[in-house]
Amino acid sequence: MASKLSIRRAQVHVPNTCAFCESIQDVNWYCNDCCEALCDKCKEGHQRGKKTRNDDIIPIKKGNKRREAVLPEVCKTHRGKTCDLYCSDCGIAMCAMCFTETHKQHTFKNIEEEIVSQREYIQDQLQILKSNFDQLDGYQAKRHDVSKSFKESVDVVRQTVQTQRLILKTEIDSIADSVLDELSSLIDDEEQSFKQDCQSNEKDITEIKQLIRDAGQNTEKMSGASLFELTGRLKTAIPLYDASTKTLIPRPPHFVSGKPNADQLKSMIGYIKEDIRYERKEVDSKQVSQISTFRLRQQSQITSICPINDTHTWMSVHGCTELIKVNKKGKVTESVNLDFAPWCLTLTNAEELLITCGSPLIHKLTKDRQVTGFADISPLKAWGISVSGSDEVFVTTYTPEILVLNMSGERIRTILCEDDGMNIACLTTGNIVVTTGYNLFTSTEIIVIDKSDQITRRWNGEVDHGQKLGNTSQSDIARDGYDRVFVPDDITGQVYVISDKQGKAKCLLDEKHGAKGSCTVCVDRCGHVWIGCLNGTVHVMEL
Repeated sequence: MASKLSIRRAQVHVPNTCAFCESIQDVNWYCNDCCEALCDKCKEGHQRGKKTRNDDIIPIKKGNKRREAVLPEVCKTHRGKTCDLYCSDCGIAMCAMCFTETHKQHTFKNIEEEIVSQREYIQDQLQILKSNFDQLDGYQAKRHDVSKSFKESVDVVRQTVQTQRLILKTEIDSIADSVLDELSSLIDDEEQSFKQDCQSNEKDITEIKQLIRDAGQNTEKMSGASLFELTGRLKTAIPLYDASTKTLIPRPPHFVSGKPNADQLKSMIGYIKEDIRYERKEVDSKQVSQISTFRLRQQSQITSICPINDTHTWMSVHGCTELIKVNKKGKVTESVNLDFAPWCLTLTNAEELLITCGSPLIHKLTKDRQVTGFADISPLKAWGISVSGSDEVFVTTYTPEILVLNMSGERIRTILCEDDGMNIACLTTGNIVVTTGYNLFTSTEIIVIDKSDQITRRWNGEVDHGQKLGNTSQSDIARDGYDRVFVPDDITGQVYVISDKQGKAKCLLDEKHGAKGSCTVCVDRCGHVWIGCLNGTVHVMEL
């Protein structure tokens, strides 16, 4: 317990007293080893003493009085009583009368024991804060370096583009401008990503710094109330700062120079090649984790999901004339009202959205959110749609004819498949994958067509665990950055993954995922799989 002098000092100002001569004059020094105050005269004697000559003596204002008794608070309810007990159930300091009247059935401790315990807790949390600060600060520095390198790489690409542009100035001005615009878009995306990453980290770093300063203060001088307040702040704040989460850092773009080719002017300038932003993981349904699950307010069949970036997708809902932009948590961040109900969606390399609606008309949503006509394929009707890396637009017509258009909406050629083409996806190799069947939803076969318009591969429902499907039912398919094809099936609720290296499909989902009526799928730039269902539910999965 504290002495009467310590208690008195808690209430009124009492000058420091020399530990040796008990003088209150010229008490300007403090011995950290003896934990005692010294006047000027006794300080000299202390330094001459055989046992104390090497003690750490410093100005008293900087003294580290670690062994000084805790100054208990005066009870606010019972005058003249000191709070020398701590109620563990209520988390407050109390006097003996408080205990008798209100807290008799509660667990209690001696106040000094609890203060020692909470000081130890503060020190432990201080180390966690410092560790989190070091990690966030290190990431921040790395993020600055990466952003600088990213911009320097873009500058190098710009110079290469300008060199190529001089060679073929007359013919390819428009293509060069398009490439430069794409680079500017990359910079805009990087600037936005950089700001989002750093703003969040800077706020956390500022708050952690303040907590470190508060927790790093001399807690021995704090009153019990201050200590309890600081402990409460730490308990609330520590879980909010998780430095282990790593944000995906963008890789600089690569520029692949083209060769002179009269048929493809774009390849004469070159193109931006964006690295796949995730590592390939083998499909194992037991290892697939669920990032989020949400349900759209329309609660109707999702017909198409089109990824925009790492976090957002466009979605179309059966019978709904509203096009919606959704993040991974299911929040609708934007919507566009249309004069028609969209069916299938695909994003061009210029980040404009092409939309089919089961009619001869194909629509385009521009970056400034203007809906314009892209093409009219009368008398055929457009259903599935996909854009290749070379800006060719492939359109299925629910007939054996697959139309190939350029970016102006003009027909380039027609590909004939053996059955009615329904859903389609362009691979990075230039090949296309098409589902064929006997009605708008039911697929009996999936074929791969190469760049010479020849069928090179078929999938007839073989699954790796020995099962063979008679057919599958879906409204859209997708492929990932490694050209694996994802085929949903609303009959089984499963998503099947077909790879060039494997003759049979693998099952993406397990029973624990609870996906029912899977009818459309997409894979975003992070490799996350979005699955849309018949009832408007969306599951976002990570391999």
